[in-house]
Amino acid sequence: MNYTTYLFDFDYTLADSSRGIVTCFRNVLTRHGYTEVTDDAIKHTIGKTLEESFSILTGVTDAGQLAGFKAEYRKEADMHMTVNTVLFLETKSVLTALKDGGAQLGIISTKYRFRIKELLDQHFPEGFIDIIVGGEDVKEAKPSPEGLLFAIKQLRTTKAETLYIGDSTIDAEAAQAAGIDFAGVTHGVTTAKELSKYPHLKIMGSLEELLEDKEKQPAPSEVGKPIYQESDTTPSPGKKKRINIGQILVLLFLLCLAVKNPTTGGNSIFLFPFFFLFMLWSILRKRRILPVRVRIFINARFRPYIVRLRALHIRMIRGKTIPPLDNETSVCKNCGTTYTGNYCNRCGQSRHTPRYNVSNALRNIAGSFFNIDNGFGRTLIDLLHRPGYMIHDFVGGKRIPYFRPFQTLFVLAAIYIMTVQLIDPDALNGKNAPLQGEENHSAITDKPALSDNSLQDENTVFIDRLFQKGETAETRISRFVRQSPFLLKIWNLLKSWTHNNKAFRIIATLPLFAVATQFAFRRKKYKLNYNTTEHVFIQAYIACQILLLSIIAIPCYGYAQIDDLYDLPLWGIFALYCWDYKQLYHCSWWRSFWRTALMFAYSLLLLLLIAALITSIVFVITSRFETP
Repeated sequence: MNYTTYLFDFDYTLADSSRGIVTCFRNVLTRHGYTEVTDDAIKHTIGKTLEESFSILTGVTDAGQLAGFKAEYRKEADMHMTVNTVLFLETKSVLTALKDGGAQLGIISTKYRFRIKELLDQHFPEGFIDIIVGGEDVKEAKPSPEGLLFAIKQLRTTKAETLYIGDSTIDAEAAQAAGIDFAGVTHGVTTAKELSKYPHLKIMGSLEELLEDKEKQPAPSEVGKPIYQESDTTPSPGKKKRINIGQILVLLFLLCLAVKNPTTGGNSIFLFPFFFLFMLWSILRKRRILPVRVRIFINARFRPYIVRLRALHIRMIRGKTIPPLDNETSVCKNCGTTYTGNYCNRCGQSRHTPRYNVSNALRNIAGSFFNIDNGFGRTLIDLLHRPGYMIHDFVGGKRIPYFRPFQTLFVLAAIYIMTVQLIDPDALNGKNAPLQGEENHSAITDKPALSDNSLQDENTVFIDRLFQKGETAETRISRFVRQSPFLLKIWNLLKSWTHNNKAFRIIATLPLFAVATQFAFRRKKYKLNYNTTEHVFIQAYIACQILLLSIIAIPCYGYAQIDDLYDLPLWGIFALYCWDYKQLYHCSWWRSFWRTALMFAYSLLLLLLIAALITSIVFVITSRFETP
């Protein structure tokens, strides 16, 4: 059967919103004393109307009370739903492939239309989905066929050309009532056995199985004009998206780097070949250039790994779940108060207060030195495998499980100094020795630069040209501060302190990267609207991640680069930023790559402006004092 229109359910079909749904239901039910309802019971009501779900979970049948539950749920959903909803791993690629083949796409759901659109706008261009029918658009919810028939009419298609894809028996009943073909997907809590009891075309474990049938069909003819116009970025029906000139140039650039195989101490020998192969595979898959047989062969062989990857991806986005409320009565070991819950309502001590053993004793000792609580280790682990999602949770208000960013930064800076002291103690001894008064006068006045060659980098040479007589900026400032013993002591103290205080130097760069990131991701399609202060906290966590990896890398290198901001190479830092921004802004690798490059360009521009401003101020001040 040749289908020109694909209509989808939303929850558990295209996206996993169970975490947000359970959170909203749980908050409303707990507020009214229904604390014994399990998460599985809530998940089994997904797909029904809110009134039906609350009636099933609570046994309430009064319309007024159910309407009150519904109103409270909507308020909770405004805070928790979108941030806790994630598209399934294959959703974007499958919808894009169907759209590239000329099919019309629609969503029929009991969820509110604006809430569905709020999530889809983060992943697809305007008008990508031809029609969205939400719960507010119909008089009768599914299993009534009203929503399906309305979409078919608006899209000017026929029942024979339409396929409806859903995850529950309610969806199967709706398709049967509408007289259209149905395909089930087992993303949700409904099993394949339960779905097979209804008329169906097929029962799928993944949406990707739609493409296998799609490849066997001839390209569908153009159907009636959709209700929503496609944007300029959306491909026209029946045409595949072509590889663009930008992607060709990037592939050629990476190929040249891979062939020349540039290395930095032998550490990046496989870096550019890997980047080239990854980019080539991504373009071939996204642009649908691979032959059908190749794609079917790959999907058949790698299906178990794809399923595991999808499950890992969902767990990464969800993070650590909040433990359920304990309803057993306990007696607090600290104050003796009898209470119900996880914490004493009088003194706040947890009900889980075990005896000391080796693990919690070590945590207690570490907490004595660094004021570290249980969230520190969890924060470090999340920074290593889900940094962007963790930052999104923290900025969005989920802050109890995590260590605060600046506190984490100071602790990691202390651990960094300890690691350097063990691995490379010479790095901490006198590389940037402070001025010692008049005995260094001749060395400073006779030489155009300080004796420390580590300071003669490209930035210093650039600033040198702004001064007369070939003097460096530091030489000019040093001669100026030497005129006052008080200023000389402050100068020596600042140089010595900044040399050993890595956290201070990192914090000084955070506003720069924060403003640059805000400029790079200022477009409305990212939909997150972080302010400048939030961007500073975001950059603090990213700095913690890079510093943590620097600590791990020092034993591998055998030496430390304490005068540099980080011990990682620039390409490694760039890759980390791409990874973090992809998770934080829910964008593709391609878009994250270009936005990260744009962020670094903005950072360099701002740095040059700040350097020019500081240089001008120093030049004016020193010239005024030296003029007789």
